[in-house]
Amino acid sequence: MKVLDHGEVILRNLAGPTRRQRTDDYLDRAFDADDIDPANAARMSFGHIDEDRTYDQDMKLNRYLLTNKHTSPFEMIQIWIEVKVPIFVDRQLVRHRTWRRNESSARYIVLPDKWYIPEIVGGKAPNAKQGQEDNLPQETQDWFKDLLNLQCNSSYGRYLAAIKAGVAPEHARMFLHLNHYVHWIGNVDLANMFHFLSLRAHSHAQVEAQAYANAIIELLRPHLPGLMQLFDEVIRT
Repeated sequence: MKVLDHGEVILRNLAGPTRRQRTDDYLDRAFDADDIDPANAARMSFGHIDEDRTYDQDMKLNRYLLTNKHTSPFEMIQIWIEVKVPIFVDRQLVRHRTWRRNESSARYIVLPDKWYIPEIVGGKAPNAKQGQEDNLPQETQDWFKDLLNLQCNSSYGRYLAAIKAGVAPEHARMFLHLNHYVHWIGNVDLANMFHFLSLRAHSHAQVEAQAYANAIIELLRPHLPGLMQLFDEVIRT
């Protein structure tokens, strides 16, 4: 899914504790994880795992678990995503240390010429120490975007020149700006994903971080519709 100008989020895998066969009921299933997995895992506490329950019964138990912050059953679902994101936005994502991730390293490869130029340049919010508002004249926004793109082009040229001159890539990359894109793959369980999304999809979060969080929500929703609805109703409200 496209995010920002050159960013992207890809849902690579979604797995639960139960391996499901591709029967008629699951012909269109891309992943093994299912809405009922947390409830089924929770029933292990009473030795009742894998006993027949209706979908509505499972979702009722899921709601109880989520409402009362019983998170371990939701940790049974694992999520893998691939992300292309500007460095300064990525800093809002990597603060969540429950992620396991591996990033394309500028120590080993030459980063592509991709950097973020915002469509709308935010102005300083007058009543807050952080954040932004859409309050800048278009003339100021255009000036900022043109100057930023000019600086990034110039710095990227110096980055390539330094590498050509024999400078180690891990030092040459110091020419690059905070809006340069990085590329990584990460893994996290659903309980910690819910916590991450509750913070980064919040209206007070950084605008660009919200864009990535909302993209992840939309990627998960078709595959875990019941659980994502519970997220909306129990956590996100």
